[in-house]
Amino acid sequence: MINLVTGGAGFVGSHLINYLMDSGDEVICLDNYITGRKKNIAKWIGNPAFELIRHDVTEPIKLEVNRIW
Repeated sequence: MINLVTGGAGFVGSHLINYLMDSGDEVICLDNYITGRKKNIAKWIGNPAFELIRHDVTEPIKLEVNRIW
């Protein structure tokens, strides 16, 4: 299962990422770092099941995912 977590570097998003990653899912984290912090998801950087994309959701992006959070 591939999950897209928008705002993934924020407080709520990073906790959701922790849950999804610990459950064995793949996660794409999308964040523009206006309020989120990279340190919140630093432990997953380098994990092959995790991808981090710096992007603002007000701009279009095409990704193939199963779930959007």
